[in-house]
Amino acid sequence: EIAMTARNFSTIAAASKAVNFVLAETELGATPAHYFEPTNLGGLPPTESELRVKEDTELGNRTRFATHMCLMSASQALKACLDLLSCEVDLPPRERVRKLAEIASKARAAEEMAAQAAGVLLGEVNMLENASIVVSRGAP
Repeated sequence: EIAMTARNFSTIAAASKAVNFVLAETELGATPAHYFEPTNLGGLPPTESELRVKEDTELGNRTRFATHMCLMSASQALKACLDLLSCEVDLPPRERVRKLAEIASKARAAEEMAAQAAGVLLGEVNMLENASIVVSRGAP
């Protein structure tokens, strides 16, 4: 039992380290690069190419944000797993309740981040204009 728990802990710790490495090494949480509408000279409607750039930018923003939130969710879920595996069974009742509540808050945070990612992908949740995770693609 102890060897299995140690193996599980080290495997989950490695996964947590890998997810945190991806979060640190990617630019998914980069400073915003906003999409700016073309100047409407003479009241001309936007061209098909301009509309496509806007759609591509919005799709890039949503997928980048959702990817970041899924990774953040995974990170929180793995932290909760590690805390559960290292939780002592012989804790006094009050301390055990406090520790489990702390772990539950990490699990709840993971759930909320994943739900936010899903909502953005499905178009149920709009990203804020000043969201810290925005990507922009240039015109074709």
